[in-house]
Amino acid sequence: MINLLFNREEKRFRAGIRIPFFFLGMIGFVALIQLIPMAGLQWVFVIPFAYGWYRLNLLLTDHRTTKDSPWYHGGLYWNKTSLIYYIIGWAIGLLALSSMVGVGWMLGYYNVESVGYVVENNATYNSAQLFRLFISWYYSIFLFFVQMLAVGFYEEVMIRGYMLINLREGVWWKAISEEMALFVAVILSSLVFSLAHLFNPNVSIITFLTIVLAGLLLAFPFVCTGNLALSVGLHNAWNFILGGIFGFKVSGLSSAASIVSIQSTGPEWWTGGLFGPEAGISGVFAMSLSLLLIIIFLQKSFKQSGIHNHWLNPTKGITNHLYYKEHDLE
Repeated sequence: MINLLFNREEKRFRAGIRIPFFFLGMIGFVALIQLIPMAGLQWVFVIPFAYGWYRLNLLLTDHRTTKDSPWYHGGLYWNKTSLIYYIIGWAIGLLALSSMVGVGWMLGYYNVESVGYVVENNATYNSAQLFRLFISWYYSIFLFFVQMLAVGFYEEVMIRGYMLINLREGVWWKAISEEMALFVAVILSSLVFSLAHLFNPNVSIITFLTIVLAGLLLAFPFVCTGNLALSVGLHNAWNFILGGIFGFKVSGLSSAASIVSIQSTGPEWWTGGLFGPEAGISGVFAMSLSLLLIIIFLQKSFKQSGIHNHWLNPTKGITNHLYYKEHDLE
């Protein structure tokens, strides 16, 4: 008789148990960190905690205890290749979102209201007051930057990292191919990613669908490279540049300050309305451009295409040792 909770062959709990355990621990401890009275700086603790919780679960709950296991590191490698991937993720996010703003501006859908910190009309400030205003504006952007780094990291670790890896293993059985199991896992993880945003302001059916698309976009480089760095970099870039640079709402949430303040004057189908660009054609345009740039980068720079070997027979050990030597992943 099949044990629905415990896999005797693998000597570990099944994915349906491991994933909720990991999620509840991550969400609970991140929530506790927010109780630390540090006026926003408590987010600096989220990244080391998220990484520690991730590695702890990979080793103790998943039993990925040997370094020749494909997911021993869970896609998080602290090396030169990961740094390149991470930087490229930021570059792609910057280029895609800047193109989105440029197209919207040419169409007359965006107006630049201000650049830098804003002073009240007809108000008189001395040099000390202007300095304090600048510091307050700069510090608000810095806090938003720290928060977006933390949010992008722990969301990628949860959804693209732990969930996608374990779903891939959990949904596979002999009746379907490994590729189909991965496809199902990507779809399910993207749906969960969208469901996690249901409590954000101004959500709708449209926002649900577009966040699913964002989940598919962020899963793509992880599926192709077996490395989370590009997904983390793109996620960080998307959130910070959207809110901290251009002043748009990020999934319905506003930033306290931004380098540029842009007013959306175009139709809601383009701007996304109160939810921000992610709910409009502008966001879909930026996602599509991001996907195209990722494909070009992987093919031209690393000659990498298709599903990475880690996703095929993931519990049977590394099958492509040469790839690791070439890409500095050992």
